[in-house]
Amino acid sequence: MYINNRIVSLIYREIALLLSFFAIIYDFGILQGSFKTYNFFYFTVISNIFCMGLFLSLFIKTIIDIKKDGIHGYTSISAHIKGEITISIILTMSVYHFILIPYALKLNPYETLKPIDVILHYFIPIITVFDWILFDEKKRFKWYDPIIWTIGPYLYILFVYIQANFGLIEKLNSSMSKYVYIFLDIGKLGIEKVTENIIWLTVIFVIVGYLIYGIDRIKISNSKHISEN
Repeated sequence: MYINNRIVSLIYREIALLLSFFAIIYDFGILQGSFKTYNFFYFTVISNIFCMGLFLSLFIKTIIDIKKDGIHGYTSISAHIKGEITISIILTMSVYHFILIPYALKLNPYETLKPIDVILHYFIPIITVFDWILFDEKKRFKWYDPIIWTIGPYLYILFVYIQANFGLIEKLNSSMSKYVYIFLDIGKLGIEKVTENIIWLTVIFVIVGYLIYGIDRIKISNSKHISEN
């Protein structure tokens, strides 16, 4: 089931693109006249940049498809790539909500959420998921996609430990942990606890991936798509 109107999807994707673009440039400090290079080390920022790229490509492709095929139909990119970006931003939201916020509140019970954090960790993940729900033709995912989707997060973990060995992030921001995230901090938690964290995150990641796959395979008996006139 999907909304069979490219004008609707174009408006949605334009709003999503503008919101994600604003969130990224604001978080990097560009609007304040600076540029936080160390932001590139955060999985949150990386996944949000990919979402911005996703919405940009979808926005452009939707315009092209409207000119070529008219307003009726769906427009998307490779299901495997879109699935990877979608599950990664879901991971961003989940880790932030269930791990990072509780840890921050433990350190400071009076900690409050900044609007930019809400946008990056909640709004962007939600609108990314709903872009797939509302505007993508279903049954495009393969049974092995949830396994393939783990490659991105594992490459990020590998990147974290390689750069930690060279102290790259410490050179850019000495106040940050060289492991970026507390649940990857071998120095504080030990290798056994960090390994356990990675295993649990992998299990949850794959479960969520197959949940998305399962939803994608649900047959809608009433109609194959929703028409918007």
